[in-house]
Amino acid sequence: MVVLNLVLLLTVMVRESAASTGSGVSNREGVLEKMLEEEMTKRREAERTIEELQKQVQLLEKEVLRLRHVYESKKDSASITTIDPQDTTPLPACNITCTENSQAALHAENDRLRQFVRRQSALIDVLRRQKVLLEASASITISARDFNKQLELHKV
Repeated sequence: MVVLNLVLLLTVMVRESAASTGSGVSNREGVLEKMLEEEMTKRREAERTIEELQKQVQLLEKEVLRLRHVYESKKDSASITTIDPQDTTPLPACNITCTENSQAALHAENDRLRQFVRRQSALIDVLRRQKVLLEASASITISARDFNKQLELHKV
């Protein structure tokens, strides 16, 4: 959330600086602003997906714990009572392995999305650096213009 607030602040700063500088600089800043907004949108989507996957992982972990508890209780009750070979029905092993497989897949997806968010953060940092460099070049250009005007005034 802090990064999102910083990105929004950066967007406002880019808009303000675009209004104060020339058209060539504003075009480039407009492109940078568009790229920044796209990255913010992708980041929000990734965060939503991560939250959903984390909820699914939590639900699956609860389900695994419940199944283990049921299995342990059946195992304990079977050891206490006499076992009739015709009456026993084994627990379906597929459910436990399927939930473990899906849990592993969700963890892998979660890791992949976290890596995606880190890459987006790195790209946002690059865009910030580019913005700073662009503003610096714009101020140097303005300073050179002012310097030339001052030279012309002193020549006369």
